[in-house]
Amino acid sequence: MRCPVFLLLVLCCVACTSARIDRKALVTRNNPHIDSLAPLHSLNLGNGCFTLTLDATGLQTFPEYCKDGLSLGTYSEWGWHAFPNTEGYRIEETLEDHPLPGHPHGIYSVQMGYAQSARSQEAAAWIRANPHRLHLGNIGFAGMQPDEIDQVDQTLDMWNGVLHSSFCWKGLPVKVETVSGDEGEDLLAARIKAERPLPVVIRFPYPSGVHTDDGSDWDADERHSTEILSQEDGHALLLRTLDDVQYYVSVSWSGRATLDRTGPNRLELKPQTGNWSFCVRFSPDRPQQPAPAFAAAAASARRLWNGYWKSSGVIDFSHCADPRAALLERRVVLSQYLMRVQEAQHFPPAETGMTYNSWHGKFHLEMVMWHSFQWAVWNQPELLRRQLAWYKGVQPIASEIARRQGFPGVRWMKMTDPSGTEAPSDIGSYIIWQQPHPIYMAELIYRAEPSQVFLAEYYDMVQQTAEFMAGFVNYDAGKDRYVIEGACAATESLSEDYTVNPSFELSYWHFGLSVAQQWRERMGEERVAAWDEILQKLSPLAATPDGIYLPAEKGSGIPDFENNTMLRVIAPPAPAGGYKDGQRGRTTAQVVPFDASRYSPGATSTENLLAFGMLPACPLFTEENMQKTLDRANERWGWTRGNWSWNYPSFAMNATRLLRPDIAVRAITMNDRSDLLLPSGNNYRSETLRMYLPGNGGLLLAVAMMCAGWDGCEVENPGFPKDGGWDVRWEGLQPMP
Repeated sequence: MRCPVFLLLVLCCVACTSARIDRKALVTRNNPHIDSLAPLHSLNLGNGCFTLTLDATGLQTFPEYCKDGLSLGTYSEWGWHAFPNTEGYRIEETLEDHPLPGHPHGIYSVQMGYAQSARSQEAAAWIRANPHRLHLGNIGFAGMQPDEIDQVDQTLDMWNGVLHSSFCWKGLPVKVETVSGDEGEDLLAARIKAERPLPVVIRFPYPSGVHTDDGSDWDADERHSTEILSQEDGHALLLRTLDDVQYYVSVSWSGRATLDRTGPNRLELKPQTGNWSFCVRFSPDRPQQPAPAFAAAAASARRLWNGYWKSSGVIDFSHCADPRAALLERRVVLSQYLMRVQEAQHFPPAETGMTYNSWHGKFHLEMVMWHSFQWAVWNQPELLRRQLAWYKGVQPIASEIARRQGFPGVRWMKMTDPSGTEAPSDIGSYIIWQQPHPIYMAELIYRAEPSQVFLAEYYDMVQQTAEFMAGFVNYDAGKDRYVIEGACAATESLSEDYTVNPSFELSYWHFGLSVAQQWRERMGEERVAAWDEILQKLSPLAATPDGIYLPAEKGSGIPDFENNTMLRVIAPPAPAGGYKDGQRGRTTAQVVPFDASRYSPGATSTENLLAFGMLPACPLFTEENMQKTLDRANERWGWTRGNWSWNYPSFAMNATRLLRPDIAVRAITMNDRSDLLLPSGNNYRSETLRMYLPGNGGLLLAVAMMCAGWDGCEVENPGFPKDGGWDVRWEGLQPMP
């Protein structure tokens, strides 16, 4: 039962009975500080639609040195490039009729189909890699080497958006202040103080086209050009051309300096004094004015960041006695900064934001939940609405995907780019947990800012999304129920060929269809009777005989308790060099005998826990059995290994809903795995994913629920123990559904 509005207001007031939080003090006490030059110590400036990554010099001096760390990128949401399609590859060449359980005739875009030709596989590879996000250029000190830098003292002032850097280069003290601009001002501006002039080099790479890297090919000067269109005292304008992409670079400086070409795509800005400033601005259209002076850029950045911190939700852990509180506060504040500096785009974000290209810089729509849902509950619904508007723009493409697979409504793609083109995939083409996301997004925005105008604007998109969801389930007449089959489960370890009733997808289907019906009522429309029947007869979550929920009812490694068997999935040997870029070999399966009475699931999958946590209670499971599942996971989870992803936030949200704050805090602090927290606040996962922003967004979403709760919650700060150690104070957070 939902709380009345007045009760929610009372709860908010109870949580904030103390004096208002000193937001500036909260932010600044968590400012990142760097004391050495290291590839993983890079920091970001930007405005959310444009992001710079900078090393200990305050500029991008050592891109080669940082290549395999947090690489020194310059990216904008408008900067995309595609290699010339000389072979004329078309998405139609990647399509294949792929029979699946319950869906015998679906046309999917794949990489390695059952009978694909070599050309089809080449087409799939080209389309996955194009377009890719474009690295716009590096700006750093000329002539320096990493081993010449010491005495680093660098602090990122997150409140004002200023990076203060101090270091010595071969014994010469250097101080640098660096800023970027407000939205629409895609720039780097720096003020430098040194005892003698230090030239700055502006370098432009060609794209590499690699699946995951810094997007820079420094040995392809013949494939792109940098033209100096004009140069006057104090400023110059450059034109960059890469195949059919063009953009402009405006350079301005204070005092006397010269801008000289030192290579086909390399220029040096040489001042005549050690104390000077400059600004480099990137734009897709020819600018009408020169790049601004440093003071103007700094004022623009200050306006953006002061406004953000004053309007966003905040959580103050400084009154907590628990020793884990300070680190948790640091994770939260740094995650708020990273989300705003990297992911306030008009498109869904990529896994590594705009620091470096992962998956060619494309974005994964299933991850929107973990990247972006947090905007609405942290009092920034307009930033979530930007991304929802993109969904509406690409709805015709999603409608065509559903049509060619024989479904009604719209089927949202998994991996894509601003155009909405579906990237061919042996995994992503079969995933469905991204499907209800736009419904959830629309509901979160509506809850934050109720409006009939908004309902009308997105009503069709919500309904068409639900049409697909209703069309995807199959009726099991023998058991008088609806089932989900022919889909790859969220964890991607349970493939579309064998999986039946994945737990999270079942719960999400119930939520999505329920909200779609609620939208119909808000618009004065009748409920869809067929949807109500599905809601009433959707399969319950599968469980062991003692009530532990399973990742799915059927699938690889999941016992059949009725027949004492288990499905064993066998993968063929990988080809020479292994599978690449999301490819997956075709598997076979055997049903083997299994003593189900001795089966005891260990560290249960987030598939189970996600079904209640991210999502509210529903008739498909009982809280009693979900509590058993949580206890089992808490007992057997690999707490001392693994990495920070969306697994621990989902764990914490499940524990919070079940009013187990002891487990919620253990999960959200990842058992105090501080070794995975980089100085920037990024979460280190692997040599490939040195940062993973869904982990930061997931943290924010989970901690918000731990404070503000959900509809009907009557417990203050439900995710935190009442043992005297967690005096958590917050402002501006919204409850979850």
